[in-house]
Amino acid sequence: MKDRISAQPRASGIYGMFNLDGAPIKASDAEWFGQYSDSEIRSWLVSGHDAHFSHAVSFHDGPAGFTVLVGEIEEADDLALELGVRRSSPAAYLAQTAFDRFGSNLPAILIGEWSLLHRALDGSVTLMISAAQRDRLFYAKVGKRLAVAPNLFVLGKIGWVDNAIEEAGLLFPLGRAKLRKETGDRTMFKAVRQLESGSTVTIYPDGRIVRRIAQTLIEQPRWTGNFSDAVVETELLLRRIMRTRIERSGCVVSLLSGGLDSSLLAWLCAEEHGSTCRTMAMTSVAPDGSEIADESHFADLVANHLGLASHHVFPAFEANIYRPTEAIFVGCNGPMQSNRHCLTEAFQIAAKQAGASLLVNGTYGEMSLTARLPASNPFQRLRTIAARLKHTVYPRHVATSEASAFHVRLAPHRIANLPEPVRSALSCPAGSVRKSSSTELLGYISGVEKALRLPNEFRAGAVRMDYPYRDIRLLRLFAGFPLQMLVEGNADRGIARQMLARRIPDSIRLRRRGMPASPDHMARLQRQAEEARQRIPHFRKAEVGDWLDIDWLDTALANVAARGALSFHEANEVQFTAMTAEFLLWWRLQS
Repeated sequence: MKDRISAQPRASGIYGMFNLDGAPIKASDAEWFGQYSDSEIRSWLVSGHDAHFSHAVSFHDGPAGFTVLVGEIEEADDLALELGVRRSSPAAYLAQTAFDRFGSNLPAILIGEWSLLHRALDGSVTLMISAAQRDRLFYAKVGKRLAVAPNLFVLGKIGWVDNAIEEAGLLFPLGRAKLRKETGDRTMFKAVRQLESGSTVTIYPDGRIVRRIAQTLIEQPRWTGNFSDAVVETELLLRRIMRTRIERSGCVVSLLSGGLDSSLLAWLCAEEHGSTCRTMAMTSVAPDGSEIADESHFADLVANHLGLASHHVFPAFEANIYRPTEAIFVGCNGPMQSNRHCLTEAFQIAAKQAGASLLVNGTYGEMSLTARLPASNPFQRLRTIAARLKHTVYPRHVATSEASAFHVRLAPHRIANLPEPVRSALSCPAGSVRKSSSTELLGYISGVEKALRLPNEFRAGAVRMDYPYRDIRLLRLFAGFPLQMLVEGNADRGIARQMLARRIPDSIRLRRRGMPASPDHMARLQRQAEEARQRIPHFRKAEVGDWLDIDWLDTALANVAARGALSFHEANEVQFTAMTAEFLLWWRLQS
């Protein structure tokens, strides 16, 4: 495993190696860390890395200890004024000063996307991560030794770290939303833990580990302005959000579908890019000659109106929808949890060829700006009824309730003997984020946790995928908006549509429905299903059937190859099961 995984590019984030008893670091551990010279006399080593933004790595060595921060602090000038330090202070110094004042509540105060490590003079090590994750942060403590890295498998290759699989840690991420929210700090390795969004972990020399999670989704007071005021305030905030992101980048790509969310961000990119940054648009389209419908017409209409160069992107013909690459497996820190990895990789390739340093993604607009209220008008109520009828014709779940809690088809004996943490999570009522105490306010929409915990580096060395709509400032602003204001004039997603009036064509601004993000997704699933079936003997030989129902997967792939997937539920279950089988096979070959 060591030779193969170490050949991968280095993931962005914080790396650290510590002997908590003050003993010198062994040469073998220092070699893992990438340092050799003075390792025999030092008891700790720390570094930060960012593949594209070297300015995002900041260090401060002061009277209180050593601090490294990787990421970006927003509203830094305002925070510096509040703390009484120079506005030009390095980010790590600003974060350290704020940490001294706010402690483990810092993720609720320090706006931005970042990870932080602080080694105090008493030898304790504090790890902290922002409300919205930028880079992951993992740690392994064995006896008096502690290692920190942004990648699970990098830690797993250290000789003294146990990389045996923990059943619950592997199964939670394979579950649907209810289970994934209960993952906590578990990973698939018994000896490795991860920081949750907005959390702080302090490891003391005496062995104590203290974990805390800040309340970052703070209840907001009721918005006192009217609808027009809300539109103005939202636009001002979004301009500020986009301006700072663009200023830090030499070339920005706006992922443009021609839908409301992506078109609004493309407009802001065109408005706020200034003279030092290039901006362009990229659109997911169907492969040449496929005759599959796509959104190129809508996206090109927006790009031309805004004066943005537009590029059409589609995955290579050979890109395997069932078998992600090793780099993607390593970057995901576990089984693949996205069904669009082929498209994401295609965007990565196109962005690098264009010299881009940032991809702007309109996902998660539904958490704030383009929130849709349940059944708020007759059209939406009809859609809800139609969805229920569809699931009556094509039932979503044909197995037990335990089996239906997972995105993959687990082996029958795994379902029958789920580990206690998973069984406990399934027996609890479905939870949600803390909403406003007032039923008249939007609060925080269920699903926002998923948005916040997604790192924006797809794999090591990848161009960062930025999600402006999950900015905590925007989420907080909308949390205080009255529900009635969001549907003022009986307009679906009225604030966004009003903001774009006379700024993009009305045929886009008033558009009601979009199309699939990856046009050839279902066709690719069918075309590559038989090839995926040829992998079944390899899965059996590697005993992947200990985790997954390989017999079911064999039959399901045959059905998809013969007649295509009958529903998105079937498509996802087959694809996720096959991708998880490939991951388990890959891991077996490493270990």
